[in-house]
Order: sequence, then structure tokens, then C-alpha cells
Amino acid sequence: MKQKIILILFLLSPLCFASKQSNKIKEVFPNYTKLIELDILDPISENPINIKIKKVIKEKKILGFVRYIETTTGCNSSCLPLSFSLFYDSRGNFTKLYSADGLTKINHAQFTDKDYSDLEFILLFPSKVFDSVGHPKEMTDAISGATLKKFSGTVVKGAAYSTLRIHLYNQQTIKFIKSLKR
Repeated sequence: MKQKIILILFLLSPLCFASKQSNKIKEVFPNYTKLIELDILDPISENPINIKIKKVIKEKKILGFVRYIETTTGCNSSCLPLSFSLFYDSRGNFTKLYSADGLTKINHAQFTDKDYSDLEFILLFPSKVFDSVGHPKEMTDAISGATLKKFSGTVVKGAAYSTLRIHLYNQQTIKFIKSLKR
């Protein structure tokens, strides 16, 4: 019986996530009339599942885009999965990040309002320091797990891996949107 309940909850969780995300689309784009799903590559995850992006339309005008992401931090450790949505204006500029389940930092601490604000700032003004990272673990001390000084001003404190992964998806999505023919 317990296994059946767990299975049902697991199967229903994407539906709850989709419903919460739909409500957020209405909040960010209150006048939209249609969503058009587009295919997008996912070169970031080992198992690419983030292969859709939604074009948000009002009548025939593009209002913006939204991309739902379900991924890991890429560190293959005990980090919780990342589940978030990225919102963009019609030109492909990042406007907002939303996470229905909430993002977490080291030791599974929930992001604070300041952390979300810092993350959005990082996404709006990306640092070139991320270009040198081949693997998330290159951002932290191998013994203590502390973020290396080189990265400390460019990541959410206690969330270097998450910041990097979200940054990578954001940059890849912006590049895709800007490549679209309007």
C-alpha cells in the first residue's frame, strides 16, 4: 500500500509542477492568449530532457518565452534536483526565474529572498568567470567544499553548483531565442 501511494505521488508531481508553472505564466504575461511549444536542444544535462520552450503569444504578437528546467547541479553528489522556470521578454532577454518547489543551497537550506535576488542579478549580468569552468567541482575546495574565492562574488553564497547550472541553461536559452527568425 505504501509503495502505491509513493508511486501515485511521484506520477502526480509533474502535473502539480505544470499547474504551478501555468499560474506563473499568467502572472508574468497576464494578457497572453496562446502558448506555442518549440523544440530546443539540451546540451547541458547528461540525459537531455529539457528540450521544449514555450513561446508566449497575445494574438499574433510574441510577448516572451518560458522554459521549464528539471535537472541536477551536475556534481553527482547529494545535492537536491533543480526545478525552475526561466522567463524572457520577446527579444530573448532574461526577466525572471521562478521555482515552484524552491531552490536549495548547501546542506539543503532553502534559498532566501535575497538569494533569489542575487541569482537574478547574476543571470542579468553574467560573469565571464563561468566560461572557465569545465565541471561544477572546479568551483569549490576539494576538502572543505567552500566556494573558491575566484567565484565567491559571482555565485549565490552556498549555491555555487546551482548557480552555475542555472547560468548555463540561461545562456543557452538566450542564445536559442536570439537565433529564432521572427
